[in-house]
This record gives sequence, C-alpha cells and structure tokens, in this order.
Amino acid sequence: MRQMDRYPFFIAVILFLLAWMLGLPMRAQSAPLADIHCTLIQDSESGATLYQDGVCDQRVSPASTFKVPLALIGYDAGILSDQRTPSWDYKPEFNAVKRDRKTVDPTIWERDSIIWYSREITRRLGSKSFAGYVSKFGYGNVDVSGQRRQE
Repeated sequence: MRQMDRYPFFIAVILFLLAWMLGLPMRAQSAPLADIHCTLIQDSESGATLYQDGVCDQRVSPASTFKVPLALIGYDAGILSDQRTPSWDYKPEFNAVKRDRKTVDPTIWERDSIIWYSREITRRLGSKSFAGYVSKFGYGNVDVSGQRRQE
C-alpha cells in the first residue's frame, strides 16, 4: 500500500472546520444524534492537542463524521476519481431506505449521507486494505471487525 499524502487530509480538515465555523449542517438527517459536541484537533507528529472544545471523552458512533476520512481513503485508493465519478446505480441487495434508492456519485453521497455508497467503497477496498487505512488514520478504536465489544 502506498504512503498516504497528508496534503489532501489537511485540506479536508480545513474544509470541515470552515463548514463548522459557518454553521453548515454536518449531520445526516436520517440519523439524528443527541446534542453531543466535540471538536478535537491534534498534531499528527506529536499527538499534542492543538484545539479542543466540548466533551471529547465520551464514546459515540462515528455517524456521518467518517465520510470525510472514507472519501480521502477512496480517492487515495483510486476508487473515487472526482466529484461525479464513480456514479453507481442503486441495487436491491443494498437494502436502503426509500430516499437512498437512487443513482449516487461522490457529491450526492456526501450531501445526502448515503450509507450504501459508503459500504460499497469499503467493499471495493477489501477488508484488509480498509483496516490498513483506518489504522493509519488512527480513527476511533481502529476496530473494523463489525463486532460490538463488551465494556
């Protein structure tokens, strides 16, 4: 697996922060979350906290926040090409809610939070490659097994 270029990651973080500061909606409408607020930015080299706001020590589902790193992974792996490519047709085996049964491209995926599109990206990556990317990002607990852990 080739080394991930950090430049796209930093651009994505900057875009996310700009959207957050402008008050743009960041949650999927189909999966509302409780009022949980946490913004945490850490230096990737030292791990030092550069900025923290809100309650950041409570575990929650990643919900739509994982689309940003998943998009970076998809572009790095060559699965996603640009804002309109690939465009995939909905298939009944995706078993999506009615509003998501449509042809979707990266722009629609991000805007409408289409779960089946996220799953298709990870399927095309393969479990080993996906786990490798998540580990490199250090995202959450890096467990992509799909099994719930007992705490």
